[in-house]
Amino acid sequence: MFDRLRKALHLPGGPNAARPVSNQEVVRWAATQRLAVVPQAVDGHFDLGGDLNGHPWRLECGNPTRDYVRGLELRGRADLGVDPDAAVMVLNRPLQESLEGNAYNAITDTLQTTVNASLPEEMRWLAMFEEVTWPGLPASFRQHFAVVAERMETAQRWIHAPVVSQLLNIVEGEGGAVRAQSPLLLMLVRGKVYLRMEHTQRSLTEIAQATQLLLAAAQGALQNLPPPPPAGVPTEGAAGPQ
Repeated sequence: MFDRLRKALHLPGGPNAARPVSNQEVVRWAATQRLAVVPQAVDGHFDLGGDLNGHPWRLECGNPTRDYVRGLELRGRADLGVDPDAAVMVLNRPLQESLEGNAYNAITDTLQTTVNASLPEEMRWLAMFEEVTWPGLPASFRQHFAVVAERMETAQRWIHAPVVSQLLNIVEGEGGAVRAQSPLLLMLVRGKVYLRMEHTQRSLTEIAQATQLLLAAAQGALQNLPPPPPAGVPTEGAAGPQ
């Protein structure tokens, strides 16, 4: 399935590229990709879903659940069952810069401890974990994205070439100048992959890019990360974005 999507998810701009995509267009596109889709009553709101090597994944579009996202939000999740202790986050630089100051102040201010418990996971991670990098990451990737992780080795295994390629395609491909300034977040936590991005351009291309990125990240986790420990072995689980 991933190979088929990798070849198929390339859409021309066309004369209507600037017009918000309709639910009917999403349904027709999903049918060509053999994806399950449930359009919602409000145009632009929908649920996509599928299966990757026996693991369910879902991409939904709707009202944002984070205050740093404006308009519509594309939210993806793939339930993979990989190592639940793996904790890695990739976010674009504008989002990192907008969250870091607030996250640091909220975490370090002892008067705000009751508020800190309700902070989004991505904000807490910026205060708890360090940004990591390694020689294999392209300079263009480091320019656009930050990788935050509990262990650099886990990040190296997960952020492999297809994930790097998909992320760079989003910010350097069609509409990349606008897309590079819009919130984009990819997380690996509790054995699952999460994607959150602003549906800035309201196009089929953007939906296709989000789908392909989610699947590339899920495939990378399945291929390169260890399975969870046997039952009965304690783990240090982390909470994913809600």
